Amino acid sequence: MNQRRYDIQVQVRGRVLVDAQGVALAEEGITFLFGESGIGKSLVGKALFGLLDEGEYRVRVNGGSYRSYGSRPEVAGTRRNGFFMFQEPSSHLNPLQTVDEQLREGSLAEAHDPVAPVRELWKAEDAEALKGILPIYPKPYRPSGGEKQRILGGMAFAKMDAGAEQNLPGHGLFVFDEPTGSLDREARDRFLDRLFARYRRRKETILVITHDYGIIRYVQSSHRDLLSCMTFSELRLVGEVVQARAFEPQRFLQWLGNQQPYTLTSGKAALLRVESRLKVFGRVLRFAAETGEREETDLVVHAGEVVYLKAASGVGKTTVAKVVTGLQRAEHVRMEINGEPLGEATPRQRWQRDFWGKQMTMAFQQADEALNPRASVEETLRLLEAPALRDDEGVAGALGTLFDPEEIPRLRKRKVWQLSGGQKQRLNLLRAFALSTPLIILDEPLSALDFESIDRVLALVREAQRRSQAILLISHNEDIFDAIVPTESVYRLSQVVVPVDK
Repeated sequence: MNQRRYDIQVQVRGRVLVDAQGVALAEEGITFLFGESGIGKSLVGKALFGLLDEGEYRVRVNGGSYRSYGSRPEVAGTRRNGFFMFQEPSSHLNPLQTVDEQLREGSLAEAHDPVAPVRELWKAEDAEALKGILPIYPKPYRPSGGEKQRILGGMAFAKMDAGAEQNLPGHGLFVFDEPTGSLDREARDRFLDRLFARYRRRKETILVITHDYGIIRYVQSSHRDLLSCMTFSELRLVGEVVQARAFEPQRFLQWLGNQQPYTLTSGKAALLRVESRLKVFGRVLRFAAETGEREETDLVVHAGEVVYLKAASGVGKTTVAKVVTGLQRAEHVRMEINGEPLGEATPRQRWQRDFWGKQMTMAFQQADEALNPRASVEETLRLLEAPALRDDEGVAGALGTLFDPEEIPRLRKRKVWQLSGGQKQRLNLLRAFALSTPLIILDEPLSALDFESIDRVLALVREAQRRSQAILLISHNEDIFDAIVPTESVYRLSQVVVPVDK
């Protein structure tokens, strides 16, 4: 397996967006590229594929012009025979065509049955749901994020199938940019199984850009025969330059194996109780215990407990979190926070007065929901008015829990809009922990983070538990959280199918 190495620089209006050195791409192999959000992984993938607009960007590849790079026969050929799956599916799907029409146009129509690869990414029992998606015109929230990812994944597979069926003389470059970010573990593994099955049939050049280090565990357990065809690397910021470094899979596996469950000391009080079968957006949602027969139960979070709420993509995990925090009004809900009953009729002002920043806080899935883009990093922390953040030493100490010491001096005065996605996420999490409320809700806390940051965030979770704070986790990172949350503290969220009266 040959590897090509690239130094890639991308500028816009004189500002350097990416200066990535030593990016490796395995020819006719599978390359996994990890790294925090905003460090430049997507731009690297687009540069390699030849997608960047020279009118907007100034791009240099291995010191040469982007035009000369794109004009190479091997680059043009791999793009012609390949496919780029965008991180944001709405960038690819046309709102003026039905999903079915888009699956059957252009080079995808060369596949024997372009809908079949999409169908593979749905469970058999969900086939009817897919039938309802094919005739619709894509909208921002329909199909859901997870459904759009499966549609785009199926498009890439259709292109692979067409190449195999026609026995094309040249192989393609297939770039999958965060292809499973909105999928639960079962759907993610189904995607990987289908991808690797096609690779076994025809060895294309595949680049998978992802935050999900848990993929390493699945590859090791279910696709070990392909490890010799795989390369794992990670983009890291070293000073002001992004460097690509080899990432040893065993490093993650050993770290994961060393994780210990966050056990609860018995006898602690229940800080949060939410009755099963709350109703929101016309849907009835139920909680079930992960243990045994997954019997229906209320969601209960005790002081000093880490509780993990799982669900398939789009079911409503974030919605439940927003109902608990009073940010989303439910049609029906019965809950208690620290023994105080609350329901759908409770005015939002009650949450503002008695609970926000006092009894609970929440780190949002999207950091931009919580951060003021015009505020500096230091202002963002000081505005919390937390006792620990009153002086410079306190701010520096808080930043030091999730940022490297050499980053902090230049980071403090930087505006939020200037931060990378990973830096925003770390600041978002710091705000939640800094308030030291009895209950902390973390919605996808590990998204956008690199491996070292993940380890630091989990250390904060463990420290909060030692202080008897309660943590409610919502995450697709099942490989990691299944290792640290005991089964008796794991709940499943699902939608209740309500019979329709005839």
